[in-house]
Amino acid sequence: GGWGILLIAALQDSVLRGTMERRSGRKLFIQRDYSLGISVRFFTDFPRELTGKVDEATYRSTIEHINEIFEDAEALNCQTFSEGCLACLTGYTIHYCFKTHYERSVEEVARYIQRQNCEVYERRGVVIGDPMDRGLRCIEVNILQEAEAQA
Repeated sequence: GGWGILLIAALQDSVLRGTMERRSGRKLFIQRDYSLGISVRFFTDFPRELTGKVDEATYRSTIEHINEIFEDAEALNCQTFSEGCLACLTGYTIHYCFKTHYERSVEEVARYIQRQNCEVYERRGVVIGDPMDRGLRCIEVNILQEAEAQA
């Protein structure tokens, strides 16, 4: 993997079906890529720790799609300009009634990651976290133990 990936071995606690279960897992943190500026973008380098668990093309596709959603969320276009003007005209009370384009995009990322976990990653012993859980600083990737992945 590239320098944008940090591997941390960690112990994690989880509540599973109402009982505490201690499990040893490894965590990867996919770091933000600031090479194109401060927009939300994550490194697409394939972590070597996922070799044999996840196909490299699938992993890259997942991260690239997340990057595309955030790129769209931060784009300045007629819709976002209109949202801003309407918010200003209503004293920002419009935000009590409607979500912003950015908020809808963040929810889209969460739904996409959840769908990818269910369809692709969980059965391979990998769980990708929502970048919002870490303040958009990184994406947490949990590698489960072999026994957990098969359960």
